[in-house]
Amino acid sequence: MLNEYLKVKQDAENLVREYIETGDESLKEQIVRAYINLVRHIVGRLNIPEGWILKKEDLYQYGVIGLLDALERYKLDYGVTFKTFAYKRIYGEIVDAIRREMTLNKDQVKSITRVNDAVDRLRAKLGREPSVDEICKEAKITEDEYFKIQRVMDIGFNRSLEEPLSAGDKDGIQLKDKLSDEQESLEEELERKDLRRYLKKLIKSLGERERLVLALYFYEELTLADIGLVLGISESRVSQILNDTLKYLRKRIEVRSGLRR
Repeated sequence: MLNEYLKVKQDAENLVREYIETGDESLKEQIVRAYINLVRHIVGRLNIPEGWILKKEDLYQYGVIGLLDALERYKLDYGVTFKTFAYKRIYGEIVDAIRREMTLNKDQVKSITRVNDAVDRLRAKLGREPSVDEICKEAKITEDEYFKIQRVMDIGFNRSLEEPLSAGDKDGIQLKDKLSDEQESLEEELERKDLRRYLKKLIKSLGERERLVLALYFYEELTLADIGLVLGISESRVSQILNDTLKYLRKRIEVRSGLRR
């Protein structure tokens, strides 16, 4: 199964190479079919809140636009696979479409306020950053609800970070640049690098199947169903392995962070 998947992946890259070398427009449709699962995967991971104007079908179309844009921009000497290059263009096109239509309803605003208030209370009470579990208990929400709220907040926050500090200055300094310059101290940078090393060590300690599921989901951007086909197990079993592995990693990181405070 794994060899079969790798062959399909190589065939897709060969299609891209042939298009770049020949400019044959008839190859575009084949390339879209070869990478449509990547578009679906990116849309599926966005957790679009209910009630938004844009539906998943709309986002698929924007994703294909991003895919075709990536195809026109990609060069064989970039040193990365087309899939890696296309991911950012697809994601960017989809998120831009969401931002253009983004309007928060009253329930979403209330949810964001409730989470922010819970975080503030816990910080004051604990004297540290609260964990996801602690926030969920304080705000009386599930983990799924918490991550959906975070997704809404991230889209809005990223939008403000990417806007120029000077009005009308598209190429001006962005807020995210200023924040990173002023707020990220050497100590924070070292801590972040240390955490990355620790996470790599944790992943190496996992079983072979758990490591493969993580790699196929986060690096190869396969859907749970596709991972199931590669490994010869059900989609629900893949979901269980992924969730259990992420909970384990999150818990170990939280425990380590608590010990270091």
